Amino acid sequence: MPDSASAKRRDLAPLRHLPRSVALNYLRQALDPCPGGSARSRGAALLAALGSYARARLGPRHALAGYGPQTPGQGLYALAGEEAGVRVALAGDWASGTDEAQAVARAMAAADPHFTIHLGDVYYVGDESEVRSSMLGERTSCYEPTRWPRGSVGSFALNGNHEMYARGRAYFDVLLPALGLSAGGAQRASFFCLENADWRMLALDTAYHSVGWPLLEELPFAPCAASNGLGAAQLRWLEASVRPGADRRGLVILAHHSPYGRGGRRLSRPARQLRKLIGRPVLWFFGHEHRLAVYDRFEGGAGLTVWGRNVGHGGMPVERPAGPAGGHPPLMFTDARSYPNDEGLELGYNGYAVLSFTGRQLAIEYRDLEGEVVYRERWETADGDLRPLSGSAAP
Repeated sequence: MPDSASAKRRDLAPLRHLPRSVALNYLRQALDPCPGGSARSRGAALLAALGSYARARLGPRHALAGYGPQTPGQGLYALAGEEAGVRVALAGDWASGTDEAQAVARAMAAADPHFTIHLGDVYYVGDESEVRSSMLGERTSCYEPTRWPRGSVGSFALNGNHEMYARGRAYFDVLLPALGLSAGGAQRASFFCLENADWRMLALDTAYHSVGWPLLEELPFAPCAASNGLGAAQLRWLEASVRPGADRRGLVILAHHSPYGRGGRRLSRPARQLRKLIGRPVLWFFGHEHRLAVYDRFEGGAGLTVWGRNVGHGGMPVERPAGPAGGHPPLMFTDARSYPNDEGLELGYNGYAVLSFTGRQLAIEYRDLEGEVVYRERWETADGDLRPLSGSAAP
């Protein structure tokens, strides 16, 4: 359980069952009460939400930062740690400002990772105040802040749809300059690649196009609805700098969104776009859905086989049952335990994943907020192929 010293962080209850509506997330933000204080009336909250929505949503999105011709490395970073290997800690949907998020951060730091990567979503709307409070550990509100744990070599953050609720301005202008390599420059863009002689971790921005036009985006049939695709600039970078189709290293994809389309019966649009460039097996880690879920293989066609790994249980309330409904590929594992909490809510455990790369082998441990391993698996790569060696729940 999180310690009592963090008692003034955000409760889990206000964050439960968040709607997909952008406008309603601004209303949830306005209704969230300060610890020990009185909540706003619905009328006052509505006026505050309308004001925040108008200031943050009206106007163009932040430009999608990329890599110019003179950018060193073109977004390709060395996946390096120590002679024995390299450890990468992942968590999605962590930036909630809860005690549970702080406990996950503490456990991640104790794992001594070389890299930490947030898979996106700063709640409620990813504005500057929330980015500074929930990611950078700066006090900007009545809540105790939380700080994203840093890897000894570097720390990165993917873009999430909630960051785009505020047009991505705080994500690109405040968060990315504070991250990157410990002994190098700041994170330049929302997509990048970590690589060594045997493996590549390809981090993609599936969120930049995840919101549509203000107000019209609230309509399910809106002609200006979000496309959720990778976008031309990102595809050009993949083709010119990454060239995944010509590479034979083991491939791990990181994204905020799932590789599965509606109902899980086909590939999502980003995965279909990648199918044309890759055409080989991949491990796909994602967030967006607030649960831990380890899926069996999914044949996407054109040679693309996907093993999905949902680690969106970093800091948001984990609803039970934690397993998704039907329509997805077979579910191999989910943490079905009930998490004891002082709010009396029926929830699952928050947690994170640690990926350990050693030569051609990859060991993955899925850990809860106390650092306990709940599931582990091992993989091996050879000539572009991926082969699962083992997978089992912790005793």
